Amino acid sequence: MSSVASLVRLAIIVLVFIGISAYLIRRSYLAPRQTQIVSNLVLGYAVIQFIFMMFLWINHMSFPFNLETMELTVLAHTRRILDGLPLYSESSPEFVALAYNPLYYFLSVPFVRLFGANLSTMRLVSVLGMLGSGLMIFLIVRKGTGSGWWGLISVGLFAAAYRVMETYLDNAFPDSWMLFTILLGCFLIDQNRSWITNLAGILLLVSSYWFKQPGAVFAIGALVYLTWRDGFRKSWPFWLIALVLGPGLYYALPNGYIGARFHYFTSGIPRQWIQFDWRNILRVLLFLTSSYFFLAIISLAISILVLLRERNRSSIWFWMLPFAIVSCFPGFLDPESANNLYIALGVWFIITGMIGLKEFTKIYNSLEQKGIYLAVIVASFALFFYNPMNVIVTSQAHKAYRDLTVLLKTYDGTIYAPWIGQLQDTYKLYPSVHWVPMVDMIRPGYEWKINPLTTELLQPVISPSGNAYILVNYPLKEDPILYFLSDYYVLEADFGERFAPLKQLPKRFDIGWPRYLYRYGPKDTAARTEIAHNP
Repeated sequence: MSSVASLVRLAIIVLVFIGISAYLIRRSYLAPRQTQIVSNLVLGYAVIQFIFMMFLWINHMSFPFNLETMELTVLAHTRRILDGLPLYSESSPEFVALAYNPLYYFLSVPFVRLFGANLSTMRLVSVLGMLGSGLMIFLIVRKGTGSGWWGLISVGLFAAAYRVMETYLDNAFPDSWMLFTILLGCFLIDQNRSWITNLAGILLLVSSYWFKQPGAVFAIGALVYLTWRDGFRKSWPFWLIALVLGPGLYYALPNGYIGARFHYFTSGIPRQWIQFDWRNILRVLLFLTSSYFFLAIISLAISILVLLRERNRSSIWFWMLPFAIVSCFPGFLDPESANNLYIALGVWFIITGMIGLKEFTKIYNSLEQKGIYLAVIVASFALFFYNPMNVIVTSQAHKAYRDLTVLLKTYDGTIYAPWIGQLQDTYKLYPSVHWVPMVDMIRPGYEWKINPLTTELLQPVISPSGNAYILVNYPLKEDPILYFLSDYYVLEADFGERFAPLKQLPKRFDIGWPRYLYRYGPKDTAARTEIAHNP
């Protein structure tokens, strides 16, 4: 959904909410029976959202292709561990590492050994992380409100936000485990039961960084919180442990098993993406506003109120909200980032929004008596509403995948599919380097045609030793990255919608499905000779 459409929807929902609130305010109170009916309906809707989420887990688990463009590349990382190969090696036509920390790959290894090295196994790992996150949200909000009803509503909001959270959490990606370890770590620290409990919380928060780099922001926030709550004399050991297992371990890791290019891929590459683009900043602000409008207002208001009134007795959830906001800065400063970078902030809005709304009903009894809190919850669900058919993968996907693999085997020569990388079984593509990590190494301001790094990686494509093909989702001439290869390849076949069932889940960027097959047959011999001799 475009930013303009999102704002229009937000404006309509806000106007309806104001109208309903004005009507409720005019009434002295809602009858208890009316309130109970609406409350049960809202709870029922929340439960339906979670049930639908479980259905999506089953529906997505066995999908044979990418639900997200990099899933097969993530699987390739785990397979490298099984094969005893370094994760962060020098780039080659067969493999270029993604710019993520490695814990998700290592966590997946025992599951892969047990259930097989495939996308279904990797997604199972992610689903466990999402399920754990949902459980933590329930426990956190139930404790914060003293009510299981509010906890269930919060889990329903989390499930309903699946599309807003870019449909990432059940994909073969580390997002769900970064989120789970952050929530569980903060939950343990919030208990304030013992030194051991606090230590376990810090260890979990440090591990969230090893799943994805933004976890570091939450680990720092928790350390500052412990210092603020308990004083430096009690908290300094946690700082020391976090420093040793975070930046200390990061920079001390040897080149051997993890790979000689570990630091380059996980810190050097992401740093070069940073650029100030006011249009992207505006896009992110519009996205967050149109998705979390009511929850964000309540979260910010209650966090300020609680921090000013309760000071050292404040729970960690309100304290960490600014850090959740800071964790989004990479998305503000990277115009090509996906919206999954804002998942943690969205979850914080849900948690603090629900706890805050409950607190406001205690401060202002009329919010509960007039049923306005229910209108806020309904409006929040409305902002998350999407067409559920858009996230259900078709049963024709397996047939289309078999059709694709059988078709590829009929061609005598190598086939490069930059949007796929490498298939999870049967037919092997070559080269198998995915376009995303290649782009990551040279953006922003990249020019593929003259970049020595990419021409080296694509040398088997530019100057193949035999028959060669390229399988892409869009016409080569329209491809903003690989357009120059149209000088060396001619269209062999347009498969139309034959493989449309293999389309990924809706994301910020629509990458389509495998459609155009090109055959090596350069039209510009001079250009071909120049690149072949001057890679």
